[in-house]
Amino acid sequence: MSAKTWKRITYTIMVLFICMGFIMGFDTQQAAQAQGKLSFSIATGGTGGVWYPLGGAIGGIIGAKVPNTEATAEATTAAIDNLKLLTAGKVGMAFAYDYHVVWANSGKVPGLKGKHNLRMVLSFYEQPLHIVTTEGTGIKSLMDLKGKRVSTGAPNSGTEEQADYVLRVFGLDWNKDFKREKLGATESVAALKDNKIQAFFWSGAIPTASIIDLASTPGLKMVLIPMGGETAEKIMKANPGVFHKTAFAKGSYSGVEKDIEAIAITAVLTAMDKFPQDKLYQIVSAVFSSRTEISPVWKGATKLTPQKSVNQVTPDAIQYLHPGAKKFFKEKGALK
Repeated sequence: MSAKTWKRITYTIMVLFICMGFIMGFDTQQAAQAQGKLSFSIATGGTGGVWYPLGGAIGGIIGAKVPNTEATAEATTAAIDNLKLLTAGKVGMAFAYDYHVVWANSGKVPGLKGKHNLRMVLSFYEQPLHIVTTEGTGIKSLMDLKGKRVSTGAPNSGTEEQADYVLRVFGLDWNKDFKREKLGATESVAALKDNKIQAFFWSGAIPTASIIDLASTPGLKMVLIPMGGETAEKIMKANPGVFHKTAFAKGSYSGVEKDIEAIAITAVLTAMDKFPQDKLYQIVSAVFSSRTEISPVWKGATKLTPQKSVNQVTPDAIQYLHPGAKKFFKEKGALK
């Protein structure tokens, strides 16, 4: 091989290496830019509940106010499904309940194997357990559900989970004692209107849109089954750390003419412990500074304060507050 030919080959190889280096450098830069933007889904609930529109509003706030971050709401069957998606890394945040945070870290969530480093982002509101029927069904208590057709909530939802806890306390078997349906809030309301079911369970904020619709239906009187006194005490004793006492306030739904005793849990937003601390701090800050923008989908938003968000969850759950959220709540004086 002549010296001239060898020189030409060497030059060609050098050019190839330079080009490859440029391309690799360009790809690396693109990858770095892509890594700088955080995109994730928020697992919410059914479209007839509060979580789905609330998640959508929060996603919009994140996209508008948190740099290089975007989030979208994902409709699901709610809490348990949400936790499965979150712990599997398929979503970035998820709605659940305060006791779920504790249970996930101790490996007690039904249908979720093992312990998971779940963290609480913030709490929104207490969520009463609605047991809904209509006048004329003869249903005035839990025991009156026997022999009726009843919806216990969508599969793997928090409603289904809580209905199971309550029914077990009183020895009721949903596979034997009544004809069971597995419907979400919107579907349950439609079925009740059509007389396809006589009652349904629903765990949701006051007011829930689909139940507003039911309560406002001409020619139909909605009835909420009370859950107070010894009944509530028995349920709470059998399920420590899950429920607390509350009430459906007079006027909370059309036809609710006086306070109705109830039991409730607290709705929270969760993330895994690996969620970037600085981003989560910015997200919580953005949510609290945008409460007026959230109020069209959840009226209680304007009344939510950092102190209330901390106080309405169990002490056990607070210990699993995400560091980014903890920084925000400490700055606002809601935590020491």
